[in-house]
Amino acid sequence: MNEFELIRTYFQRDPLDPSVILGNGDDAAVVSQHSDFETVLSVDSVIAGRHVPEMCPPDGFAARLLGRGLSDLAAMGAEPQYVLLSLTLPSLEPGWVDHFANRFHQLCVRFGVDLIGGDTTKGPLSAHITVIGRVPKGSAVTRSGLKAGDDLWLFGPDLGGARAYLDVLDGQESDHELWAERYWRPEPQLGAGVSLRGTASAMIDISDGLCQDLSHVLDQAVGSASVKLQSKFIPLCEDLVERFGQERAMEYALTGGDDYCLLASIPAGLKVPEGGRRIGMVVKGESERILLDGKPLPDSWQLGWDHGR
Repeated sequence: MNEFELIRTYFQRDPLDPSVILGNGDDAAVVSQHSDFETVLSVDSVIAGRHVPEMCPPDGFAARLLGRGLSDLAAMGAEPQYVLLSLTLPSLEPGWVDHFANRFHQLCVRFGVDLIGGDTTKGPLSAHITVIGRVPKGSAVTRSGLKAGDDLWLFGPDLGGARAYLDVLDGQESDHELWAERYWRPEPQLGAGVSLRGTASAMIDISDGLCQDLSHVLDQAVGSASVKLQSKFIPLCEDLVERFGQERAMEYALTGGDDYCLLASIPAGLKVPEGGRRIGMVVKGESERILLDGKPLPDSWQLGWDHGR
């Protein structure tokens, strides 16, 4: 099967959204955008051997790829519309790609996005995805805006399970169904993101570790600010404490990454959308930017994933 047959067979579908004038299959896509909205775009990548194991299940690869991209839109309060996919495959023959494409299209339908174009080539397994969404003019939620007096809220299921699953992949721990679910099937919090427009003063998705992503928000705070986290309010994934003990479980939850929850600062007293958990508060800047139960984070903790490491 050549590249063009593969695209026609696996990646061309009738558009879901009438705004798609010309979809996948031409030199470029054509879409019609409404003048009352602003476009939100993000690009992400998944590389076998770097972001996922070399031997990677196709449905898990598809779910992680699309989930990561859509989580970026959720963090801006955007509604997803379109996706572009650049896929590099070891072989352009049916098999692995059949399962990947089926899962990818199922998720596109579920989240309401149209695959409108991309590229395929032969080489080591990897993919790059561009997601495109929209927000009403002036309503995108950014990382800047956190200030002393805000409360810190978490939207999403729990923390640490995806990090714990890395120990399963490394052979250090026995398999765990929920940890595998958290790793292979991230759930972008799109509904929460939309509901936080006009409420959150700043927002980010937790992809690289809560503390590291929180640091990005603190970098753009209004004035000097620190955050006081409370461990009793941090939602830990199932069996973390039982397997690792309280301290290591908390480390995985706060630094592990791949959780794809939303972290939002919300001014105290505002009505908070359903589904959030208050995990801390923002105060005027102290010597330590992030405190856990009133104490600095342990020196041994790496705050999160470093893409350059």
